[in-house]
This record gives sequence, structure tokens and C-alpha cells, in this order.
Amino acid sequence: MKLKLLMSLLGIMLLSLVSCDNDKISPRKEGDWDDNIKLSKKEFNISSSSSTVTVFTENDGWWLNGIRLNNESVDLTKMNLLSKNFVITKSEFQVERKDGKTIIITMNQNTTNADRVLYVSLQNGDYFDGVAVIQSK
Repeated sequence: MKLKLLMSLLGIMLLSLVSCDNDKISPRKEGDWDDNIKLSKKEFNISSSSSTVTVFTENDGWWLNGIRLNNESVDLTKMNLLSKNFVITKSEFQVERKDGKTIIITMNQNTTNADRVLYVSLQNGDYFDGVAVIQSK
């Protein structure tokens, strides 16, 4: 009798788990997080002259995931990508993070015969986002 009661209760519990909405009980898939960075702007088109753009985030929990210039990764191995304040300076650009929520990107004059594209990739948990700066030739 006890075994039948236990099996019935176990069956009801198992049935209730199966009937639940899968999205509520299964873990999020990679990249399936809501926007928790909230960039003020994600893309800038600027002229070939030296220009600075500023982007704001709603929180400071994100970190720098990478930087690409014309689809080539920039070496960031010596940087503290989690820091709330940093400056990365290269001959073509500078990326600065201030107080965790402000990103200041300066593109030096483009003297090449091609457009330049700088992409600053950010991550917070399993959410990825970024800022693209397209500088004309």
C-alpha cells in the first residue's frame, strides 16, 4: 500500500515537471541572455579626420572581450580586461573606459586609401555586444 502511494506521488511529481514550460526550467543557452550592457549607441560612421565618439552603458558589470581593426584582432594579453578604467592606445586608435560606464573611442586620421572598421567587443555573463566605428577613407 505504501509503495503504491509512493509511486503515485512520484508519478504526479514527474508529470508536473514534464508539463511545465521548458523555458522556465531549462538553463539558458549560450548567448541567449537579455541585453545587460545596454549600449547607448552601437555604430558610428565618421569621416577620415581624427574623431572621438563616446558610448555609455547602463551598468558597469561588463568587461572587454576584444578589439578588432579591419577584422584583425588587437593583442590585449597585457591588459586587465575587467578593469573599470583602462586606456588602450595603438597608432590608429585609442579606446578608453572611464568609471565602468563610459567608453571613449578616438580614431586617428585615416590616411589610407580604404575605410577602417574598429569593433570593440564587450561581454557581461553570457551576453555579448559591441561598438563599431566605421571611418571613411
